[in-house]
Amino acid sequence: MKPPQIYYNFIRPFQYLYYFLIRPKTYGVKVLIRRDNKFLFIRNTYYLKHWTFPGGGIEKNESPEQSARRETLEETGISISKLTLIGTYKSTRHYKRDTVYCFYGETKQNKISFDPREVLEAKWIGIKHFPTPRSFAVDEVLSLYQANLQLS
Repeated sequence: MKPPQIYYNFIRPFQYLYYFLIRPKTYGVKVLIRRDNKFLFIRNTYYLKHWTFPGGGIEKNESPEQSARRETLEETGISISKLTLIGTYKSTRHYKRDTVYCFYGETKQNKISFDPREVLEAKWIGIKHFPTPRSFAVDEVLSLYQANLQLS
């Protein structure tokens, strides 16, 4: 379950102070989902509300792939049968030492369902029309995806 808006408005600044002082190692996932020639983008209700791909933190005793499946289902209502790890990237945003596992999956499912407390908007978008503003993570994930295409 995701934290309510109050977390992002009042508690998160103190969390950033903790991150600044401790610099913890964290792990997360991002999932690039394709249907036909479009990719699924979401905008969360919190933080900067930039467009991004589904994803989130890896929970204790959860593999990156399990986390990717859980986050995708929670944020979009979409269950992906086959996920492929396309790589990882490191981030020091918010003073954490974050490793993000990036996955790629395809679906025939068109319908997106999401919890409006967490996801503000979700839609399928063609590659030539990627939305702005978008999270820095979008470019990181797309770079890994394109590198994998060249290896195929």
